[in-house]
Amino acid sequence: MRKIKPFEDLTFHDDFMFGLVMQDKEICREALECLLGKSIQKIEYTEPQKSLNAFCTSHAIRLDVYVDDGNTVYDVEVQNRNEKNLGRRTRYYQGIMDVDSLEKGRVYTELKNSVIIFLCTRHIWRLTLSKKRFHAVKRECLQDRSVGIDDGAIVHIFNCTAYEKVKNESLRAFLKFVQTNMAESEFTRRIGSMVETQKAVESNKKFYLSWSLHDTDARLEGREEGKAGKRAYALEKNEA
Repeated sequence: MRKIKPFEDLTFHDDFMFGLVMQDKEICREALECLLGKSIQKIEYTEPQKSLNAFCTSHAIRLDVYVDDGNTVYDVEVQNRNEKNLGRRTRYYQGIMDVDSLEKGRVYTELKNSVIIFLCTRHIWRLTLSKKRFHAVKRECLQDRSVGIDDGAIVHIFNCTAYEKVKNESLRAFLKFVQTNMAESEFTRRIGSMVETQKAVESNKKFYLSWSLHDTDARLEGREEGKAGKRAYALEKNEA
């Protein structure tokens, strides 16, 4: 069973603390502007650890930070483990977010733009570049690369381990802070201060322990279900 990290040792890149800090709309807005390189006028809604489930029988997901600026919905994830299925994971997240945002009876033109951002603190796909962007929106025709379908969906994947290669000073400082917890800019120092402020709130510690235990129980339950499924499959195969 995975050991629960002490609340006092949490840093910005830990899921729980990341969600707490990003609830601050101004920090969230500045972080998005830094990552995306564009101005964001306002944040209407931000929710940490948002759970989405399109149907009762479908696989549920829990987003680290879900943000809505009125025109675009954002999912910002911190990925601290090696993820071999990151491509298919972003594809599934995209679909669930779309189902959640388009209410019954609405038309497709009302579907909001969506942006999925992954901040990876481990090497992924042996990337050496500091940033890798995947435009799920730009579905290209194999016969003519200039042909695309603008579906309003974009995926950004950042390799935080290579922050030193980033030319933009603000982005480099932010990615370095995510990776190393070293604050070298006014913005990252402000985030660091917010982390310490959140640690001083006793109710946050209690909620973290409850959240961690629930998360651990869910993982154990999933493993048991997986083992049961394998046993059932093996039994059916032997009987056949």
